[in-house]
Amino acid sequence: MVKKQKRIRKTFIFLLMVDIFFITITPFLGVQFFNFSKDLSEVFFITFLLLLIGLLFRFYNKEMDDYKQQQEKMEERLKETFKYIGSINLQLEEMKKVFSNFNKYPESKKDIQVLFAHTGERVLGIINADWVLLRMVDVKTETTLHEYFISRGNKNVEKIKIDNQSLLAEVSSLSPYTIVKSNQENFNIKAYCILPIETENSNQEFLINSIVNQLEMFFIIFNSLYYNRNNDNKKDNLIT
Repeated sequence: MVKKQKRIRKTFIFLLMVDIFFITITPFLGVQFFNFSKDLSEVFFITFLLLLIGLLFRFYNKEMDDYKQQQEKMEERLKETFKYIGSINLQLEEMKKVFSNFNKYPESKKDIQVLFAHTGERVLGIINADWVLLRMVDVKTETTLHEYFISRGNKNVEKIKIDNQSLLAEVSSLSPYTIVKSNQENFNIKAYCILPIETENSNQEFLINSIVNQLEMFFIIFNSLYYNRNNDNKKDNLIT
């Protein structure tokens, strides 16, 4: 783009200098058109050269304006790109913070409650919503295995009522809310994140979806550890 601008500028200066040169030497050229007198022919010729200068300036200004507009568009795109990259970095930082404090899998109901509370707060850190509802649903029985509701700033917000059948069937009546569910289809557990507003962009939805998938995996591991431990305790009681 810069090379083109320089080439146009050099061409413009060259043609302008040629035009001025011919205007300067016109009285010595002996120009004469048709049956016009020499003086009148020179006037016509110089007028033509001046019009040519005007056209050159017009063409040059148009090219420079186009170049300036393209530069402004490129700068705007760069700003949008940097803004986009900045938002992605912030969201990725939020993503890292979600489970970075958990260096072990949840083993008790208290652990799982802390995990859900922490996850809910991080989701609110990603999207500017008044509240978030996290729910684990048994796909076969359509029952709620665990649920956590948190509002921004612990404001008094009336808890929404959404039945699991509607969630699993993905009915259109849930449209006032944004429902982000886990992607895995071969588990008997399905994780849901319910928000009162739409996500701002696909990146936000992707991050929340990733969080929901991780939360589901933690919950499945928790169930496995929790029930295995209970079964082991029962066996120990039988032995004693």
